[in-house]
Amino acid sequence: MNDVNNNMNNSNTRYQNTHFKYSNWKTVLAVLSCLGVVVMFDELMILPAIPDLIHQFNITYSTSIWILSSYIIAGAIMTPIAGKLSDLYGRKKYYLL
Repeated sequence: MNDVNNNMNNSNTRYQNTHFKYSNWKTVLAVLSCLGVVVMFDELMILPAIPDLIHQFNITYSTSIWILSSYIIAGAIMTPIAGKLSDLYGRKKYYLL
C-alpha cells in the first residue's frame, strides 16, 4: 500500500511543474488573429471570380456556388492531411515538395 502512495505522489509532483506562463499573450493573440484573416482570405479569394466563371463557362449561379463550396471543402479536407505529412516528413521537406 505504501508503494502505491509513493507512485501517486510522484505522478502528482510531475504534473505540478508543467504550468505555462502566458506572458506574451498579446503576441499569441496577434498571431492567431492574423492566421484567421489569412485563412478567411484564402477561402474567399475565389468570390470575385464567380461572375467571370458564370459568363465564361455559361453556368448558372447555383452551379458557381457549388464550385465555391467544393473549393472550401477541399481546403478543409487537405489542411489536416498537410499537417500530418508535415509532421511525418518535416516542415522543410514538405514545403520543398
